[in-house]
Amino acid sequence: MKAMFLAAAMATALTATPSIVFAQDSMAAMPGMSHATPPTDAQGQGVVKAIDTSKGTVTLQHEAITAIHWPAMTMAFKVATPAMLQSVKVGDKVRFTVHPAGMDSTVTSMQSIP
Repeated sequence: MKAMFLAAAMATALTATPSIVFAQDSMAAMPGMSHATPPTDAQGQGVVKAIDTSKGTVTLQHEAITAIHWPAMTMAFKVATPAMLQSVKVGDKVRFTVHPAGMDSTVTSMQSIP
C-alpha cells in the first residue's frame, strides 16, 4: 500500500514539475516583465517641500524623470551627506541627481536653481 502511494506521489510530482519550469521560463515574455537595467544615476528637477535633518531626508516635489520611468510625484529621499540639507531651504527649486533604488533612492547631489 505504501509503495503504491509513493509511486502515485512520485508520478504526480514528475508530471507537475515540467509545468512549473515552463511557467517560469515563459514569464519573461509577458508584457511588463522585461526590465532593462536602470541607469546608475538620473537627473531631476523639483521643489523642496520639507527637510528632516534628524532623518537625513529631503522631500522633493519633482517633475517626471523619464530616464528611470518615474512620473512627477512628491517623495522623501535620503541624502548622500547631511551637509546637502544645509545648502537648500523649503521652497527652493532644485536640480538633483538621484541614485534610483525604489523607496530607498538617494539624492547624491542637489543645487538650487533660479
